[in-house]
Amino acid sequence: MSYSHFYKKLEALALETFPGTANLPSAVSWDHLVSPLELTLSKKVYENVEAAVRALHAISRRPAYAAKLEAIPGVSDVLSKHESVLMAYDFHTDEAGNAHLVEVNTNASGYLLTSLMYMTHQDLKADRFAPLVSLRDSFAEELRLWGRGQKPPTIAITDEEIIQQKMYAEFVMYRDWFREAGWKADFCEGRDFSYVAGKLGTSHFSQVDLVYNRLTDFYFENPAFAPLRQAYVEQAACVSPNPREYWLLADKQRLVDLGRPGFLESVGATDEDIAALKRILIPTRDKSSFASEDEIWHERKHLFFKPKRSHGGKSVYRGESVSRKVFERLMQEDVLIQNFTPAQKMPTDDPRSVLNNWKFDVRFFVYRDQIQMAVARIYQGQVTNFSSPLGGFTSVRFE
Repeated sequence: MSYSHFYKKLEALALETFPGTANLPSAVSWDHLVSPLELTLSKKVYENVEAAVRALHAISRRPAYAAKLEAIPGVSDVLSKHESVLMAYDFHTDEAGNAHLVEVNTNASGYLLTSLMYMTHQDLKADRFAPLVSLRDSFAEELRLWGRGQKPPTIAITDEEIIQQKMYAEFVMYRDWFREAGWKADFCEGRDFSYVAGKLGTSHFSQVDLVYNRLTDFYFENPAFAPLRQAYVEQAACVSPNPREYWLLADKQRLVDLGRPGFLESVGATDEDIAALKRILIPTRDKSSFASEDEIWHERKHLFFKPKRSHGGKSVYRGESVSRKVFERLMQEDVLIQNFTPAQKMPTDDPRSVLNNWKFDVRFFVYRDQIQMAVARIYQGQVTNFSSPLGGFTSVRFE
């Protein structure tokens, strides 16, 4: 299939499956979001990730694990009955088939875009695409665990400045997809919720059952989100993904904790789980693990710096290229320091190929301990940024 034919077919399928995409305020740059390329990786990558996801989920359910983490009032003490939809585990891979965990996300984008891409490649309709069925089941399971009956739910899709989001097209797709299932759904800015008499409401709905949460204020610390936070704390609405799940799995401090000598053993992890996690963990530390800042500076060429509360690749630095001024600023911030584990380059035998020096990472979408779908993200530069034609979410298969 030619690139132009792929995008024409994808756009037609998008309009058929998610009709709201016809009314977006500006043309969608599909060729920046979704790539027509296909990538093949070793089955070993999938197997290692699958074992690690199951191991990490298993230990994160143990009371001894939660007891080892720094408590956050209004988060760690909220014992949600449900978990979180649309978790994502992002990995770098290498030519030997190893997978290296870069980070865990609780509000990952791309599932519907990825589904649209795979349906285009495979010439499938939405009702025949298994990962979409699985995703709908996970939303229904969240509502069941929370205590919702059989009545169709009312869903608020939330973030900040939704219409300005780079992934705004996917927000529209979610709204259409929920409505197609017979569920009520609309957008609500995080600051626009109300909470009165035990009911979470929006300008569209007097009572919300489920909040599909895309906010990057992971602990609802902004006072503007107080109604949403209160509804979550009192379990008046099913908020998914939710702050506790972020605390357990996606807070970047967990990458430091998991790699500390003896931590996994102290929380009761099995030998099998420990082995699975050690295969994928990148050595990750904070400043206190080094003798001095001078030691960090001297080792910087082999290190990668990122803020603990960052998202989307913001304010991340490869130590090899960091200036002394930036380094000194980083040392005043709450950063984590990972051993530099480069992203693999896209394979090409053609020295004239436009993909020379393009990189990729691999995202695994997960509900609880089950992988629902995998996708590669190809990009130029230091981080995935969806800024280049032919880049974005890319089909991946494991052989």
